[in-house]
Formats: sequence, C-alpha cells, structure tokens
Amino acid sequence: MDKFKTILTLVAVILGMVVVLAAIGLIYRAMQYLLLFGILSLISIMVVRFLRKRDPPLIDKSGGQRKLRQTERTLKKYKRKLR
Repeated sequence: MDKFKTILTLVAVILGMVVVLAAIGLIYRAMQYLLLFGILSLISIMVVRFLRKRDPPLIDKSGGQRKLRQTERTLKKYKRKLR
C-alpha cells in the first residue's frame, strides 16, 4: 500500500507541476500579446498622425493685419464719400 500511495503522490506532484507550468505559459503568452498590441497601437498612431491632412491654422497672423487695414481703408473711403 505504501508503494501505491507513493506512486499516487508522485503522479499528483507531476500533474500539479504541469498545471503550474501551463499557467505560467498562459501568463507569458498574454504578456506577449499585450506587448504586441501596444507596439501595433503605437505604430498605427504614428502612421495616422503622419498621413492625416494638416488643418490650416484658424488665425493667419499676416492675414489678420491685412484685413484690418483693408477695413480701415474702406471706412475712410466711405467717410470721404459721405462728405
């Protein structure tokens, strides 16, 4: 009976080790997929930013002054016409 208990204990230990190694492999595989997903996400973000059409600035620095001067000129012309 002692040999039978020893063999069963050995089989239980071996199966326990197989389960532990399978869990470690599962965790390792999940970490690999997370790393791969992160790398692909970074690459896709960089590609989208590179290929995206640049929006023109909302305020053109030189154009704003030019429009203001044109408005002043037209106001002066209008005032001259009224006289």
